[in-house]
Amino acid sequence: MNNKTLGYIVVVFTLLLLAAPAIYNAAGHGLFASKRAPAAPELERPRNAKECVEPTDYMRKNHQKLLLNERVSAVREGIRTASHSLNNCKSCHKSREKFCDKCHEYIGVKPDCFGCHNLP
Repeated sequence: MNNKTLGYIVVVFTLLLLAAPAIYNAAGHGLFASKRAPAAPELERPRNAKECVEPTDYMRKNHQKLLLNERVSAVREGIRTASHSLNNCKSCHKSREKFCDKCHEYIGVKPDCFGCHNLP
């Protein structure tokens, strides 16, 4: 084997070694992974309410922020409002398993609300 061939082998090996993390990522869950998203969960919609306190898209993205702000206002400042409280949510969304838990499992989060607050 001459020096030129050995040089090419070293260059190719070095490039493969440097590209190994990208190749591993692409093979695992990147370029070659299935592009189908899991089916969205079927949620039990409230029957007695015409609309939520905020638009659906806004609530999907921000309900946790609203609940955290409500908690700070109620617990630390003594200000209790009904619009974004957990009790207000419970007035329409009667079943935690059929509403809250389905979305939280789909997204892959485990909220800590229910350690203290009991929803039916």
